[in-house]
Amino acid sequence: MADRGTPGAWWCGMRTVAFDGTSRQLPDRVPVTDRFPKRSGPEREFGYPLLRLVTLVETGTRAVMAAAFGPESEGELPYANRLLSRLEESMLVLADAGFDAIGFLHGIRATGAQFLVCSSATRRPMVKDRLPDGSYLTRLTAQHRAGRGYDMLTVRVIEAWITVKLADGTARREQWRLLTSLTDPARYPAERLVTLYHERWQAETAYASVKAALLDGRVLCSGHPADLDQEVWASSPSAKP
Repeated sequence: MADRGTPGAWWCGMRTVAFDGTSRQLPDRVPVTDRFPKRSGPEREFGYPLLRLVTLVETGTRAVMAAAFGPESEGELPYANRLLSRLEESMLVLADAGFDAIGFLHGIRATGAQFLVCSSATRRPMVKDRLPDGSYLTRLTAQHRAGRGYDMLTVRVIEAWITVKLADGTARREQWRLLTSLTDPARYPAERLVTLYHERWQAETAYASVKAALLDGRVLCSGHPADLDQEVWASSPSAKP
């Protein structure tokens, strides 16, 4: 939806888009629970059945460009992988730590798009080449696979300390580690990329609009899986199935 003059939708000539996921509560009745099982503990099920929704959102306009959804028992990445075909060479993908898997990042690059994602806290990248702006290159390595060996991907790592000040005067300081395919520090300075990453929250805002404005906090109401599909698409009117 964004044209070249739309604020927050372009960065260094690339259209910025964001992947993100959320869950939606569904009616607690058959046949809904046949397709969307409830969470269960050692002895019993609990809560509402849940639908997992993953979308590709255009930042700046918050337009939902594409969506995939299904049972909450499946993680965000399988749904996001279904949307990779919607990416274009002109796009820069923003995503949180749930989307930093090497296979998914390879999938983004295979479309010609670039990425800027938050690294999971468990990742401890080794410094391969230190760059002038303090960022560095590293090589991500996936587990060995028979017949394919080790899957590897060279990325640039940007580390930054973020201070969050709350209304009551307290402050929290935490480290961010971002991974990006934009390896040229002169063309894509680390400080600008850290600032850009905040645009990922446009996807969160789009979800808030759907849940608070369109649904008013209610669960979806359809009692049959096929009708639920239609209801989800209706609450994301700009998305493409």
